[in-house]
Amino acid sequence: MLSSTEKPMAGSVPLFLDVFVRSVEMAPDGIAIGLIRFSGWQLHRIDPLPAGFAGHAAYLVRVNYEFDVPPGEMPPAWAEVQFEFDAADVMVVDAIPRTVSAAEPPRTYELTGQLNFVRRTDGGSCWAADASEANIALPAVGPEVTCSGLGGARARWRHSGGVHAGTHTAWLVLLAPADCTELPVLAGGAYNLTEDGGLVLRASGQPDAFTVRLPGAPEPDVPAMPAGDGRPRVFVSYAQESPAHKKAVMKLCRLLRRTGVDVRVDQDGLERRRNWDAWTTTQLLRSDYVIVVASPVYKAVGDGELTDGTRHRGVRSEYDRLADLMHRERELWTRKVLPVVLPGRSPDEIPLTFLPAISDHYILSAITADAAADLLKVLFTDPAA
Repeated sequence: MLSSTEKPMAGSVPLFLDVFVRSVEMAPDGIAIGLIRFSGWQLHRIDPLPAGFAGHAAYLVRVNYEFDVPPGEMPPAWAEVQFEFDAADVMVVDAIPRTVSAAEPPRTYELTGQLNFVRRTDGGSCWAADASEANIALPAVGPEVTCSGLGGARARWRHSGGVHAGTHTAWLVLLAPADCTELPVLAGGAYNLTEDGGLVLRASGQPDAFTVRLPGAPEPDVPAMPAGDGRPRVFVSYAQESPAHKKAVMKLCRLLRRTGVDVRVDQDGLERRRNWDAWTTTQLLRSDYVIVVASPVYKAVGDGELTDGTRHRGVRSEYDRLADLMHRERELWTRKVLPVVLPGRSPDEIPLTFLPAISDHYILSAITADAAADLLKVLFTDPAA
């Protein structure tokens, strides 16, 4: 069911214990008890569609995720994983496992003409177009699994009654506009401990984001690649101060992608509505590096010289978060934040927070691989090394 043009998706959601406070933690600094890992998404386009779904495409999706509880650690009382699809008019029609109150053996399901899962009978499906839609294998399921979010743009599975480490399998049916070629996904996780030993700790998770290419969609000029494929993931932060500057920034992004960098920039995916607050926070926290493109407006924002609070709100938000991260973990974020000076710009346009005089910056005489050689060398080096 994994088409020849599909690439396996991969990612992880770190889980932490944090000191309980009444604020949102952007960068949890606590006791890591494990990860939720997800990989090997398989997508099958349902064709032909049953009647009543004109103008849409439907996909049968197999999702694998893993709860990794380190040896010797107390398993949480419950743990959950959630996938939210950040695209217009996308709906999770159905999903399995749904509500499981006791351990169940492996079962086989099929799809109905309403795109719902039902247990397969010996008589076979009266509608399913091919064997892929008539033989949906769900492995054995442990006790107390609850699915929620059906009918909306997300699916969430909560495991309780004893959380078992290892790989879990789930299936869902996605309905999307017929012309949709890819789906941005925000993956999150949560858990709860039976007790915290009086340490006053709370559970928290750091979400991840990736993009799923839909089967049958034409390949883009630069294919979207999965997280965790070895490529550096880079968020590009810049000020939208002039058409020429914006054009130069996008040219830089195209150069980086051609050299193998997984670039995240706000000009991608504008055909759909997005929660920019959640998107920006996720990209900053989950990127290996953040490129800060020097410009007069970016410097004015960083140095407190832009007094009109109604202008350049996007770059203000990005700068504030980066400044906060630099304050929290200066050594780490000094390595991760890379000031870049494009042709025609000056190092004097780098905000003081990013240490333009005492730390490295990268001056590009042209937007070419040769001119960006020093920058590329850094991008392909582990920032934590």
